[in-house]
Amino acid sequence: MDICTFWYGPRLREVDRVCLASMVMTGQRVKLYAFEEIENLPKSIELHDASTILGKEYFQRIDPDFPDIKGKGRVIGQFSDLFRVTLMKKQQGLWLDTDMYMMKQFHPATDKPYLARENYFRLGVSAMYLPPDNPVIKEFDDYMQGTEIVPPWLGFRRRVLRPAWFRMTGQKVTPATIGITTFANDGISRLAKKYSFFNDGAPKENFYYWTARDALRIFDPAYGLEPLNHPDFIGFHIHKKAPTNLPPVEGSFYHWAVNRVADYL
Repeated sequence: MDICTFWYGPRLREVDRVCLASMVMTGQRVKLYAFEEIENLPKSIELHDASTILGKEYFQRIDPDFPDIKGKGRVIGQFSDLFRVTLMKKQQGLWLDTDMYMMKQFHPATDKPYLARENYFRLGVSAMYLPPDNPVIKEFDDYMQGTEIVPPWLGFRRRVLRPAWFRMTGQKVTPATIGITTFANDGISRLAKKYSFFNDGAPKENFYYWTARDALRIFDPAYGLEPLNHPDFIGFHIHKKAPTNLPPVEGSFYHWAVNRVADYL
């Protein structure tokens, strides 16, 4: 199965180049979707036209004033969330975020959803596969083709209370202001519970060996290459990115990870 991902803009961050190179290094086909040429692609990454999956008009579906807004990254992130579900509908492959560092090929079963546990309450969406007949896809389709701002799957606080408060105080109500996880781990976890596949989530260690503050351990030599010793480990979502702007610390997982893919950059 092909790896699919999305990028907005003409240049990748260095951490995304490292992670994309790790995907290529597995020998699996990697398709990066974008709306323009990207100057600094790693070797063997296939660049594809994102508009064949989802048009730019969906940025305005998330915020009608895009791109002339503050917090543009939230809108881009939510577009990416809609994009990955549309990819599943069009059967283009599986989804990985561009900041997912891979150690081996990843081929989930094609007849059932794949989502790994991020914690007890949520499934992660940085690595995802949905069969084209999965009901989550229809939920997203219905929302994207409709006119409602707030998706029906959200909890009471974000679906009712937050929009009401925004309206009372004269603030704009958009999917981005309601919350960045609306179409991501919160929204999809709620839908997975609704359609009874939440409890089938894959082991946390597949892609979320360390989460929250613990995700910084990949930059700490004290923890070394610990994730590699776990039998369920496939890759690592580099959620905490600030240290990637500094030289990697020798002996850390990230230092090893960068050196490992040097020939693919």
